[in-house]
Amino acid sequence: MDSEIRSREARARAEDALVRFALLAGEHARDYVVIGGLNPDFLASNAPVPHQGTTDIDLLFALGFDHVADAPDFSWVDAALEAGGFASRNGWRWDARSGDARIRLEFLCDVWDHAEDTVPLPGSVRAVASKIAGPAAALHAPVERRLAVSAGVRADTPDAPETMMLRFSNLGGYLLAKAAAARSRMLPKDKYDLMYVALYNDAGPREAARAVARQLAATEESSDPAEIRRVMERYLDSAGSWAGVFAETMIATGDTATEDQLRADAAEGARSFLDELENA
Repeated sequence: MDSEIRSREARARAEDALVRFALLAGEHARDYVVIGGLNPDFLASNAPVPHQGTTDIDLLFALGFDHVADAPDFSWVDAALEAGGFASRNGWRWDARSGDARIRLEFLCDVWDHAEDTVPLPGSVRAVASKIAGPAAALHAPVERRLAVSAGVRADTPDAPETMMLRFSNLGGYLLAKAAAARSRMLPKDKYDLMYVALYNDAGPREAARAVARQLAATEESSDPAEIRRVMERYLDSAGSWAGVFAETMIATGDTATEDQLRADAAEGARSFLDELENA
C-alpha cells in the first residue's frame, strides 16, 4: 500500500479488509484464492520472529477463455466493492478507508491467451484482474483457513458470524506465486517473503522444494521448475542483494541474529531448496 509501511498493525487491518470483503461476497467468497501477504503467518510457523506484516490482499481468480459461455458470473464483485466503499483508478487495485488507514484489495489472474494487461471479470462492469505470469498453480488444492471476525467488523455487521472459512494458497502454490512476483516486480518485500516462507515453513527449505514439485506435477502448468529455480539462485551469494534484503528485514522485525548469519541462512536455505528440487 503506497501510503503505509508494512507492520503487524497493518496486517490486522488487511485481514479485517479480507473478512469484510468476504462477508460482502457471501457464497462467492469461494470464487478466489488468497495468495498474498497474509499467508506467511500460516505457512511459516517455525520463524524466529513474526512476519513483517502486509498492507494489501492479493486475490487470485480462475479465468479462461476456452469456454466463454461457462465463465463464472462476477457481477457480485461490483456489489461487494460498492457496499464496502472501495474505489479504484485502474479496475484491479481497490482502496477503502478503515479509520485513518487505507486498506487495499488487488485482483489478479494468470491468463496468457488475452492480449491486454488486464482481463475482464465476466459479468462485472467495474472490475478487472491484472495479468501476472506464474501464480496459476496456487489455485490448485487451496487450504481452507478459519479467520476470526473481529469485534470491529462485527460492530459494523451485527449478523456476521464469529469466524469464517476462506481459501488460501498452500505452501507450494504460495511459493510459486511469490517467486513469480519477485521475478516480475523485483520488490524488496517479495524477496523477503519468499525466503521467509521457504526457510521457516514446518519442515524447512527441502519440504518447500517438495511442495513446489508436488504443486507443479498436479497442475496443468509445466512440470519444469526452471522459473522458481532461477529466482532461488539469486540467494546463493550470501553477499548479494537478495540475501541482504532478507537479512536486513529480519533484523528490522526483531531477529537477534547477526546480518552475516542471516545472509548465510538465506544462501544455505536456497542451496538446500535447489538440491531437493533437482531430485524431486
